[in-house]
Amino acid sequence: MTRPDRIGLILTGGTVGSRRTTRAGETVVSLATGSPGLDLVRSAVPAGRTMQFATLSPLAMSSEDMRPADWRVIADAVRAHVAAGLRRVVVLHGTDTMCFTAAALSFMLVDVDVTVVITGSNLSPDREDSDARKNIHDALLAVLELPRGAYVAFAGGANLPSLVHLGTQVRKIRTSGQSFQSVNRRPVAKVAGGEFTWIDPWRPAPCGTAAVSDPDPGVLSFRLYPGLDFDAMRQAVEASGSRAVVIELYAAVTGPAFALPEFIRKCRDSGVNVFLTAAAPAAKELTVYDSFVALREAGGTLLPGMVPETAIVKCMWALGRTTDPASVAELMAIPVAGEVAA
Repeated sequence: MTRPDRIGLILTGGTVGSRRTTRAGETVVSLATGSPGLDLVRSAVPAGRTMQFATLSPLAMSSEDMRPADWRVIADAVRAHVAAGLRRVVVLHGTDTMCFTAAALSFMLVDVDVTVVITGSNLSPDREDSDARKNIHDALLAVLELPRGAYVAFAGGANLPSLVHLGTQVRKIRTSGQSFQSVNRRPVAKVAGGEFTWIDPWRPAPCGTAAVSDPDPGVLSFRLYPGLDFDAMRQAVEASGSRAVVIELYAAVTGPAFALPEFIRKCRDSGVNVFLTAAAPAAKELTVYDSFVALREAGGTLLPGMVPETAIVKCMWALGRTTDPASVAELMAIPVAGEVAA
């Protein structure tokens, strides 16, 4: 008799743990009381597979309400599964901040030999056209094939393939269909027709040293736009006591040379690291503009090929490990979990 696949399951809420209800005369989606998460997962087990689940429900919340402390709760739940002998874990999560959690687990579990696949749904499971079961079905197949690390697996529709994204190179780009996109690399794999197929395999480094720490939320991040008040942003840095700033530059890795360099200098003078990133995929041959050179000369540190969400999360992880600004900068420069484009 074939032994069942043993999989750790972590339920955190989100749309995949919600149902439709009525509020103020309007149909809305809200967290389900007594979420039938395990039953839903059992109904999504791939044909011909026998699976045994160990379930933890450390959180029940909409992902838009997630905070860095909640990443630690999820990471601790993964570690609890590992301590029980499980090396394959599926996390059900809301989609809005799924990529932040995927990045956080990538860094916070760098010392653990475990494969974590995160999935959820665009539509609540009580809808006939919900993508929940399809996404879970494909995540269960993917978690058995992938090497250690954290991933997002998502189809977004019953007739769509699930794309498997590396947890540090993924963004949510739409609210329906294939909501997630790999950045700076192709998806790791896909699941279609019940078959797992490699696209661009991820080869993780051996387990690193212990990285257990609480992410420090002392990061202020903002996206550039014409007319941004840098004096107001500087006041926000001071008022919040932020220890680092992550700035999303324009797509060509540029920023306003008349104001941003001075903002960076003032931050650096007060011991606040300033990291620069861009949402657009990294270019192999980047055109360097005068404005970027001015930002670099002012003390801004470019994080090449690191998407903004991942840059924010890694910065929080680094701040949680050290209070020294120079050491934070060193940690940000060291590749940990595929967050730097090859």
